[in-house]
Amino acid sequence: MNGNTDPWTVDAADPALGPRERARLADRARPDRMAWNAFRALALWEPDTWVPALLEVACGPGNPLSALEWSAAAVDPWGAELAGPDVSDVVLDGPEAVVVAAATLKAAPPIEQVTAAAVGALDRSLKGARQAGLVLVVPPGAQRSEALVGAATGVALLDGRPASDLLAATGVVTWTELGRLALDLAEGAGPAPAAVVHQLVTDLQAAWPEAEI
Repeated sequence: MNGNTDPWTVDAADPALGPRERARLADRARPDRMAWNAFRALALWEPDTWVPALLEVACGPGNPLSALEWSAAAVDPWGAELAGPDVSDVVLDGPEAVVVAAATLKAAPPIEQVTAAAVGALDRSLKGARQAGLVLVVPPGAQRSEALVGAATGVALLDGRPASDLLAATGVVTWTELGRLALDLAEGAGPAPAAVVHQLVTDLQAAWPEAEI
């Protein structure tokens, strides 16, 4: 992704990073490191301060998930256990809804991996009868992302209904939009979280130097 010889990782000593996860982070062709860093940076703040804002950017103002309760929501990288190498998932697991963020470095990731993310959101929402959502995180300038989400969630489930009928909201957000959200949170923050956001934005700019953050 960039020229660092020692790639930076938020919470590098986190016990959630076992050998398999560290191997994913070390593979620069995968989106895992960027997804881990971006969402761990956002998770420095309480989820009810940024999850609704993220959903408004991705799914539009007035989407049904932003208004739900997000306090104490868990931010769970690889929580949906997607198997493919082109999409890394981060589960936003709240008391009233579950959203899977499917993060990719490709302009057009394999549709079956995006479908798996949608199904993962629906499966996890069954616990507690919560609502479910899907957010696709894509490179800046990626084309036809909304159409990809529509096609991926249009796949029929076992009962014959398309996943889109059961998802409360779907949408697309770019990596640089995540960076802007982190910058907004960092305004007036202490030096420690501000430093994390600065490094995240530096990495995003190195990856996509033509995009504004």
